[in-house]
Amino acid sequence: MKKQVNRERKLPAFSLSTGELEVLWSRLRKLFDDPADIYVRIQIRLPSEQLEFANFEELKQYPHLPSRVTNFDIWLSQNERHITIRSQWRLGSRATVSATAESEAWCAGAIETVFSFVQSYKLWYSWFLSTPVFWVLNLMANAPVVALMSTGDRLERVHPFLAEHPVVVFIGWPGAFFTLLLLWFANERLLPSAVIRISDSEGFVRKHAVELQLTLAAVSIIVVVIGWFVAK
Repeated sequence: MKKQVNRERKLPAFSLSTGELEVLWSRLRKLFDDPADIYVRIQIRLPSEQLEFANFEELKQYPHLPSRVTNFDIWLSQNERHITIRSQWRLGSRATVSATAESEAWCAGAIETVFSFVQSYKLWYSWFLSTPVFWVLNLMANAPVVALMSTGDRLERVHPFLAEHPVVVFIGWPGAFFTLLLLWFANERLLPSAVIRISDSEGFVRKHAVELQLTLAAVSIIVVVIGWFVAK
């Protein structure tokens, strides 16, 4: 009889340099029976091409990679044991680590090794990727319609602030809504769940694009919420 166990776990959003990735690799090597004979495959998907590397040295020496890579898969395998680290692969998904082996204990150890390592390099917006943004957007999109339908289309019945300051509300709410919508649809570019840093040559605006977007959303929401509660 042949037994195989498969386990998978979602990872917090993380960012690793190529050097840090090699440290993780050295820790994972120790989990296999023969650390000197492990099959490695690093697949990187760019907008116009797909690249595949047989080891980390090839990855570091390739001269045409962007400053950071956000769409990739890393495979390590030996005989019947496999570890896969996968970045975000579809809209709304998160990075994952999966392990396959004949033993559940081995799978659990491999997954814990990866999880605990990337936890130390967690990105500050990891909490945002864990929230049900899609449902928040649905709620924000439908709330004004439901409120107006239930109050006979009269703003003052919803809340006095809406009637007294409609410009603030109707600027603040769309600002928050469309900022969250942009972050959700473009999260692979703005909020990647996994990053391999090839170099640190990004400009200030690109490097801090996420902070600027979220600041805009936060200001828009704060304006509406403060006005809502302070209105008399």
